[in-house]
Amino acid sequence: MKKNNMKWLVFIVLCLAYMPGSYGQYQLSVFAPEIMSTYGLNTSQFSSIFTSPMIIAIFLSFVGGMISDKVGSKKVINLSFIIALTGLIGRIFANSYWPFFFCMALTGFSQMFVNINASKITGNWFKPAQMGMLMGIFALCGQLPSAFATATTAFLFDNMTTAYIASAIFAAAVFVLWIVFAKDKPNESTDGTKTGIKDIENTSIGESLKVVLSNRGVWCISVCVMMILGVNVTLSTFLPTALNNMYGIDMAVCGGIASMVTLGNCIGSLVGPIMFAKIRKVNIFVPVSSVLSFTGVLVCWRFDSIPVLYVLTLFAGTALGIAIPIFLSAPILLEGIGTKYAGSAAGVIATLQLLGAVLIPTYILTPIAGDNLGLLFTLSSVCMAIMFAVGLMIPEFGNNAD
Repeated sequence: MKKNNMKWLVFIVLCLAYMPGSYGQYQLSVFAPEIMSTYGLNTSQFSSIFTSPMIIAIFLSFVGGMISDKVGSKKVINLSFIIALTGLIGRIFANSYWPFFFCMALTGFSQMFVNINASKITGNWFKPAQMGMLMGIFALCGQLPSAFATATTAFLFDNMTTAYIASAIFAAAVFVLWIVFAKDKPNESTDGTKTGIKDIENTSIGESLKVVLSNRGVWCISVCVMMILGVNVTLSTFLPTALNNMYGIDMAVCGGIASMVTLGNCIGSLVGPIMFAKIRKVNIFVPVSSVLSFTGVLVCWRFDSIPVLYVLTLFAGTALGIAIPIFLSAPILLEGIGTKYAGSAAGVIATLQLLGAVLIPTYILTPIAGDNLGLLFTLSSVCMAIMFAVGLMIPEFGNNAD
């Protein structure tokens, strides 16, 4: 197959590989009452099961990135799919809290390793100028499974066991496609063997640590992504309750309004790269996106008109999403990183991204705001002010693709 056709096939399979973990996770939200009743779980236990794939990623993303740089992306993703499939199949037979928790934790491996290797693989196949839009599409593919699972699981499946079997089959099918078509680089054959070009860089763990942890751009981008995810989770989690308490809007409508955050993220994933192609300066693009996000978060909950709330929440979600594809592209483009250390850099970014999703809403903002949800959202907008300041310090992305 010609390289031009092959690279698109690899990218499509990469996007598909990003989906099974999220799809399997968000099936749980639909069957929450049945799961809690069947396994005798309280709300806290169910929450811990639902977030267990994320917990795995928090602790292993950085190490996984370094391992990927050392042995190659396809090998580690192969292993991660085997682990994830073990979890997806195992949860069918789990009959109590701890086996279910353990199986759900395993399901997060494939999504984690695909995420931290996405820029590395894509950067090996495509030109740097294409990275923003491609990472926007990749980010969009990360949003679709959760939305699809939430919207359709109850209609497609009569019980949770059938749903679990379907997600395991989906993951297995994607794994087969990955094995057959995925390649780290254009100079590999389909089975991952080399065709005469230099083998994967002999990158030591110590070298990766030194290079990545000393790179200012990696840390600045990690903090920015941390802020975005913290605000996203805060809005998605507390906006329905806030609108119901403040304005007496029906909870079903409040949920629909809050869903505009996710829809906006999807739109932002596609709009962001177009904006960046026009602005062409990271030090301008990131602060501009921060100002837009600050404004959106500050006003999206302040009106009692349902149509206005829909529009403003969609704007806030879009503003929060526009920088994500650019940040996903960064590991391959930052000076001193490139393809050689992209996995390690993406691991750092992913770790802080997930820490932001967990720590900022739960352990920083809500303890300060208490029951004052208006204050909670105002504090969330302050996170965007932090992103503005940090964004000014991000070094311009260079062409570092090997």
